[in-house]
Amino acid sequence: MTEAVKEVRWHSLGAEEAAQRLDTSLEKGLSEAESASRLRSYGHNSIREEKRVHPLMLFVSQFRDFMIYVLLSAAVIAGVALQEYLDAAVIMFIIVANAVLGFFQEYRAERALESLKRLSAPTARAVRDGKERIIPSRDLVPGDLIILETGDLIPADARLLQAFGLRAEEASLTGESNAVDKDVPALPDAELTVGDRRNMVFTGTHIVHGRGKAIVVETGRNTELGHIAEMIHEAEEEKTPLQVELARVGKRIALLCIGICGVIFAAGVLRSLEWSEMLLFSVSLAVAAIPEGLPAIVTVALSLGVRRMAGRNALLRRLPAVETLGCADVICTDKTGTLTRNEMEVQEILLPHRPMCRLSDLEDGAGGCDEGALPLLAVAALCNDARVQDGEFLGEGTEVGLLRAARDLGFPYLSVGSEMPRLEEIPFESERKMMSTIHGGSGSGNPYFGFVSSPYILLVKGAPEAVLNHCSHTLTEQGIQDLGSGGRVSYAAEAEGMANKALRTMAFACRPLEEIPADLSPQSLEHGLIFLGITGMIDPPRSEVLEALEKCRKAHIEVVMITGDHAATARAIAEELSILTLGKELVTGMELTHMSEEELARRVENIAVYARVSPADKVKIVRAWKEAGKTVAMTGDGVNDAPALKNADIGVAMGITGTDVSKEASDMVLADDNFATIVGAVEEGRIIYDNLKKFIYFLLSCNMSEVSTMFIGMLFVSVTPLRAVQVLWMNLVTDGFPAMALGVDTPNPDIMVRPPRDPSEGILSYRKQLMVIWQGFVLSLGALAAFFISHYTLYAGDDARIQTVVFTTLVFAQLMHAFNSRSENLSFMQLSFFDNRALVAALGFSLALQLLVILVPPLMRLFGTAYIGAEGWGLILACSILPVIAIDRVKVILRGRRPAS
Repeated sequence: MTEAVKEVRWHSLGAEEAAQRLDTSLEKGLSEAESASRLRSYGHNSIREEKRVHPLMLFVSQFRDFMIYVLLSAAVIAGVALQEYLDAAVIMFIIVANAVLGFFQEYRAERALESLKRLSAPTARAVRDGKERIIPSRDLVPGDLIILETGDLIPADARLLQAFGLRAEEASLTGESNAVDKDVPALPDAELTVGDRRNMVFTGTHIVHGRGKAIVVETGRNTELGHIAEMIHEAEEEKTPLQVELARVGKRIALLCIGICGVIFAAGVLRSLEWSEMLLFSVSLAVAAIPEGLPAIVTVALSLGVRRMAGRNALLRRLPAVETLGCADVICTDKTGTLTRNEMEVQEILLPHRPMCRLSDLEDGAGGCDEGALPLLAVAALCNDARVQDGEFLGEGTEVGLLRAARDLGFPYLSVGSEMPRLEEIPFESERKMMSTIHGGSGSGNPYFGFVSSPYILLVKGAPEAVLNHCSHTLTEQGIQDLGSGGRVSYAAEAEGMANKALRTMAFACRPLEEIPADLSPQSLEHGLIFLGITGMIDPPRSEVLEALEKCRKAHIEVVMITGDHAATARAIAEELSILTLGKELVTGMELTHMSEEELARRVENIAVYARVSPADKVKIVRAWKEAGKTVAMTGDGVNDAPALKNADIGVAMGITGTDVSKEASDMVLADDNFATIVGAVEEGRIIYDNLKKFIYFLLSCNMSEVSTMFIGMLFVSVTPLRAVQVLWMNLVTDGFPAMALGVDTPNPDIMVRPPRDPSEGILSYRKQLMVIWQGFVLSLGALAAFFISHYTLYAGDDARIQTVVFTTLVFAQLMHAFNSRSENLSFMQLSFFDNRALVAALGFSLALQLLVILVPPLMRLFGTAYIGAEGWGLILACSILPVIAIDRVKVILRGRRPAS
């Protein structure tokens, strides 16, 4: 069937003929078994499958690093030039071990990120086995029935079966800037260009208006987009600013140490020292200076952080967003579904010439409802695109809320659609704020619209001000009466009263029709309506939002609410959530339109709520905050929100209600559409960045201590304090494992109390470099003390024991320094020793390995260590503990002199 399908001109076929060619049902779609079979035949619906890096190439890539090149050179020099074969072998072994460790870490990270990509991949709504299902777009096959709505990315080339006000944006495929109106009838001209195939929709384009249903005809490389070999919406692999900075720093360190080693080698030769010994010493110093485990640990820490965020329902689509999240100063959030539950509940109903009542007041006590409410409930159920599947309501929140109200009042909302089938519709448009449908089955015998005798009826729902402006009559207990301007004003005032109580209002009306008119435009139909009533609904705040907002206040993060709701509704919710507080302003979309960019920049920090704004206004708001020097997170779910999401520092799309277009434009997708998840992601972003700093400063300060010990020791004594293999052992094993444990450290108590960090300050700013230097130097003082005491008193002339004492002193000091590295400001005594079990385990493991190296004879020969007595152990403990305590005390003193960072 594959070859035949490729040659078909689908736009020239009728819907039934297309379904016959594809051997599928127009009602039930494909079966799961058949779709699985076709997936095997056609392959995934991907224009280009993402190439997975082969594990062997991933392993080889571990050696493609400037720092590793320096270490390989050191091994060659030790083995070839100096004939120190044991040292060369150990250096090579540890380089390979580092590569193996890096390989497994990156392999796991790649798999974790792949699983996250699958979670955030585009989805499609398909009909299979007669049931609507949400499936990954890449699993679509020819013959699948798909449901299309405003904002959907088209997942495959498809022949339209239904189109209601459907328009598609096809600029990415055809270059046509205007949206294209879509229709269903077959087009006889088989040679039409893509832009003229009005009954087709194409991969890579998206729906900007209306809704429809289509049958998939081509997938993957067989689509029009596949034919021209474009790859729309493909995200390039990005390095985070931190990774770029560390790569630059690592290269700088390596070049610097090569220069220093050259100078030291030349100075030693000029002092008539043995050139081979000086060369070996220079190699040892180079080994000490290079943090070879740093890139692998950074990669793992970032990937684990992203995975933890996914566990908190925040799916990161771009790795640099991890760092940006920790800088967020401002969160501009939608109200509906993010701050609130997005479950509209009808609380009040106003029927013509009756007092306002609550929903429960309309129950008749026998499982039914007041007959006076039947026309309104019928419109609410029929002029409604929400639906029920497997007992679950599917659709837009307001429409689902109306169906729930009908159900709660015992209205036959499931069967009324078959009694009064929908024949035509005018979809909702934000410009006119109404939706209209035409139904058959009305007339004098109809239980809901018995007051009209015509065979057809127009049902309308929408914003009260819009619906009332098109009404000329109203339905009362006495029958149909003139509405009059007074009635229109009165009902508008009632609607405004509901809105002042934070209720979303919806008005309902109808108009009898003797026939279905040829002109189905809103202008020809939506006039002379009979007013049926108004409902007041509320979307209550999520229970967890108040706590999340309090976290934001403590963390110095400004929360701005942006909504399309009425100002009164926005004010009520914002005041309930303490977003709109004393001194803060509420601005409407109309006011914002007339506000210059300069005025908005002046006032933006005082505006807490924007009401009745359009998606285009969001871009203006984002730019104003960014002009004020703030890092902005912006939420969005619609097609038109994409520019604002792109302009924000962190674009946040909704995973449930969000359109495919908004998700593609975002940096992060919320799986639960919950504001608390944004705050949790910001917190996680701060934790990740904090932990990155912890292990980076730990590794660099440890390397600094090794370099200082080697360099200063050599100035005064002809014996090198450490051997090259011992330094590599420290860098990889005794430093590497604690560093990885610091990468998953528990957050400091002040993580969501301190202000956001300045994004312009690099992780290795001048002040941080000074911190690394002085802490590394203090650690080296202990090792140097052990070195000089061993050399001149304890073990004079016994180089192996001297180096063993220095080696073990530095290892112990560095292991204990890991506790110091858990906080830049707090004493390690203020933190629990056991809340980071990974660190305790890493320290225990590293300590055990170190003891093996200095106590097991084969390893002792390998690393050049020797047995030491009790006096040596006493010296080791004293010289390793005192520097750690000194660093802790200096850190606490410095904290009192400067603000916490």
